Amino acid sequence: MKNITKIIKILGVVVVLLFFVTVSFAAVQASLASEEPSENRDTSRTGKYSRFFDEKTRWCDALVITCNDFRFTSATQEFVNERLGLKGNCDYLSIPGSIRNLLDSNTRDIVLKNFGISMRLHHVKRLIIIGHQDCSIGYGGSTNFSEPADEYTTICADLKKARRLLRLRFPHLKVYLYYGTVFFKDHQHIYNFKQIL
Repeated sequence: MKNITKIIKILGVVVVLLFFVTVSFAAVQASLASEEPSENRDTSRTGKYSRFFDEKTRWCDALVITCNDFRFTSATQEFVNERLGLKGNCDYLSIPGSIRNLLDSNTRDIVLKNFGISMRLHHVKRLIIIGHQDCSIGYGGSTNFSEPADEYTTICADLKKARRLLRLRFPHLKVYLYYGTVFFKDHQHIYNFKQIL
């Protein structure tokens, strides 16, 4: 009886080992097959991307972090391109609520990972952070404040906290802060971006 129990245990172990060997072999075969060129795969793209990184001698200068609020999108892009002179020379990261997600401990790691990718791949030297008036996603809008000065003070304080946090994480970066406002005059929107020191 003892011999039969031993044989059953040994057979069980052999079956489990065969199962793992079969699964491992299938995984290796699938991996090798996916690396082989096929008629349906566009292999020319791989070459383009590798040449881009191999031959690139100039990287982008700055990473711009701004809110994705549609009311400020065009004006912010114009400010970055024209006034800051970064057209074609920056990564652009649009985050709902701008930098508020960096200050929130629940979302901070996700945001920092995105920053890190830009830092590593594009050798960014400057960081431009733009907050704005009436930010609904990050601050609940202007109606959440008793007056515009309170809103300005709160958002500027958060921008400065974000700068301190980013300087700890990326000490080699220069960090610039801006606060965007808009008002309506003569049937048009006038946008202003003020640097926060």
